[in-house]
Amino acid sequence: MEEDYQFDDDSYTALGAAGVAWQDAVFLLRQSRPVVRRHLGAVLNIAGRDRQGRWLAVALIEVAPQRADQYTVAGARYLDDVEVAAIERMLKG
Repeated sequence: MEEDYQFDDDSYTALGAAGVAWQDAVFLLRQSRPVVRRHLGAVLNIAGRDRQGRWLAVALIEVAPQRADQYTVAGARYLDDVEVAAIERMLKG
């Protein structure tokens, strides 16, 4: 089953507050490669490049245990230089 990502009003508010276009979040979730994924409980974090090549991290919350692989976008932020360097080392290693 393919993962389903949804946006609600809080998603758009959080993205706007972070200065992240929703289109960049969608690009990261659907098209960006490579990505780094970290799944902890009901939280999924995905980092990758946006449409302009900047490193972006999107945080998602699992909708409900009975609806596995369905997530709501909770927020996003651009990574700083130290975080980008760490991810690039992971991808090379």
